Amino acid sequence: MGHNLPVNTHTLRITRVAAAAACLLLALGADAPAAHAGGFELPEGGARALSRGGAFTVGVDDPSALLLNPGALIRLRGTHLLYNHVLISESATFTRQASDLPPGTDYSSQGFDPLAPVSNEETLFPLGAMLLATSDFGLDDFTFAAGIYGPNAHGKKRYPTSGGQRYMLTSLDAILFYPSLSVAYGQPDTFGVGLTLQWVMAPSLKLGLVVDGSQAGELHAYYSGNDVEARIALSDMTSFTALLGAWWRPTPAVELGVSGRVVPAKLNLDGEFTLHNVPGQTQFSDAQLSVTGSAARLDMTLPPTARAGVRYRGLDGEREVWDLELNVVYEAWSMMERYDVQLDGIINLFVGAEAPNAVIEKRWMDTLSVRLGGSWNAWEAGANALQLSAGAYYESPTVPKNYEHLDFLAFDRVGLGLGATATFGDLRLTLAYSHVFQGSRDVDERYGKVYQQRPLDPCPDQCDGGAGWSGVPANAGHYESSYDLFAAALELSFL
Repeated sequence: MGHNLPVNTHTLRITRVAAAAACLLLALGADAPAAHAGGFELPEGGARALSRGGAFTVGVDDPSALLLNPGALIRLRGTHLLYNHVLISESATFTRQASDLPPGTDYSSQGFDPLAPVSNEETLFPLGAMLLATSDFGLDDFTFAAGIYGPNAHGKKRYPTSGGQRYMLTSLDAILFYPSLSVAYGQPDTFGVGLTLQWVMAPSLKLGLVVDGSQAGELHAYYSGNDVEARIALSDMTSFTALLGAWWRPTPAVELGVSGRVVPAKLNLDGEFTLHNVPGQTQFSDAQLSVTGSAARLDMTLPPTARAGVRYRGLDGEREVWDLELNVVYEAWSMMERYDVQLDGIINLFVGAEAPNAVIEKRWMDTLSVRLGGSWNAWEAGANALQLSAGAYYESPTVPKNYEHLDFLAFDRVGLGLGATATFGDLRLTLAYSHVFQGSRDVDERYGKVYQQRPLDPCPDQCDGGAGWSGVPANAGHYESSYDLFAAALELSFL
């Protein structure tokens, strides 16, 4: 249900152009939303899309077309401003499996219990903001857009340094956002093709985990007397990517759309790493914890994506009463094979040793998502209207069996969404909710592929001995997770 406004006079056209220029500058100068990106993204960031189960590639009729399908921007006549905000609540719990390896030092008197369930202590991620603006600048065949937004993902994790997940993850903080410029060409009632150019900015990516600082000796499943927490802080502000999209209405009742990221975004993250005592466990001096010449680097690629959809419009004359849309979305996440963190510096825990590189295996898989959703224009009275929406989707897992990790729980997903959009003249308000179900997973210690980091002595006697261990499987255990998303969008249209 759109509410595009015609251009009637030269004066109104000039007013619209001036206002659009101001809002585009505002969008490009906005504060960055904090989030993280990847196969761990949840469909879909915009409130309208969220309410339809992510099925909004073809029918998108608000400024979120900038990211969902730039070709559909051509349908937005006049000038539009959109502010969208998503709150993501993550329910994530991990229970470490009892190990067949030596447990290490007993810290139960300090309240440590490696087999107790642990959960993300940062349940609510409140910073999913989106600010977009579009205008046709008085041109019949073009629409322009600008904006800034972050991926629809939970960008903050906190787990106890004493918990059973400690060798896998203790903290994750990520900020990633996309300042964007778009242009679309076409005929508003027939077709459109569009391009979005994006500057990918990652001003902060911080990762923390406990590592075993032992120089020699046997493997320890739960605790070592030489444990320290390693924190890596990285950033990159120089990557770019591009989205292409097209929209076509071959008949009044049928519309088609395709879009996708056609240029992978290659992030070259640089920074440093630091070492810290584990509270209640280790008490190294500041000199021992220091790292001389600390430096870290991680290369990461946001891969190509493709989405296609078909939409059927239920018409009463020229009025759209309802619609139903089917989307298929593909993401090439098999490009993410591992976190290969290149480290430089001298670790001074004992006699001083050169920092080795840290490798965390990922082996992610390409994902495929099928989404079905629609809307019903339940009520209209002049310039006021009410639209109800609902939808659902299935998304195949990004993370393969035995490579499970708490940084991004991208398992089999089923999502349900619903929402309502109220139009009051030139103002449109959308409220939406989505629940994401994820199946639980169990990783056996003999098959876990995410190993404890032991940089100073990565392969003690047990590695090549008869026991058959190649390290401590840090991800062995039981995983449960789900998400709740609450979104609100406010759109203003004017001449």
